[in-house]
Amino acid sequence: MQTDLAAPEEDSLDEFVRELTHCQVDLFYLIRTLSGDFDAASDIRQAVNIVLWKKRSEFTLGSSFRNWAFQVARFEVKHYLRTRSRSRVVAFDEALLDLFATEFPAVVDELPERRRALTDCLSQVTEKDSELIRHRYWSSQSLEDLARSTNRSVGTLKARLHQLRASLKRCIESKLQPELP
Repeated sequence: MQTDLAAPEEDSLDEFVRELTHCQVDLFYLIRTLSGDFDAASDIRQAVNIVLWKKRSEFTLGSSFRNWAFQVARFEVKHYLRTRSRSRVVAFDEALLDLFATEFPAVVDELPERRRALTDCLSQVTEKDSELIRHRYWSSQSLEDLARSTNRSVGTLKARLHQLRASLKRCIESKLQPELP
């Protein structure tokens, strides 16, 4: 006789995979924040996923998967930074890394709301400023290249970026403030 009920082990594995999949973006943000290395963040996240998979039997269903995954990520980032420090590259202090890791779970909950506010605020900048922002944050070209192509100085572009960041910060903060009655 065949039954539609899944075995308990199968249910827990499905739940584990759902939780693991659900936290991938937050894991990446945490790792990128702690490591300071955008390019290494994907590799470190992959190492974290391997550790999580190998230790899946240690996870207790009903507890916070994200917090458990963040702890594993913190240890993997520390390992990465220790390895990197041997190559004479300056790395974060471990106490600072622990502080970031402790504060990150509270901050990550705000990210979707902050992203929506940023998108809304970015829609309000001029096309010229939007081009400058895209060039600075999504292009592999230097500011010197943009300065040459727009007949502006690098100093002018840097000053404008500073103004735009301050303006966007104010705009985001105003959108995140609860409206007073």
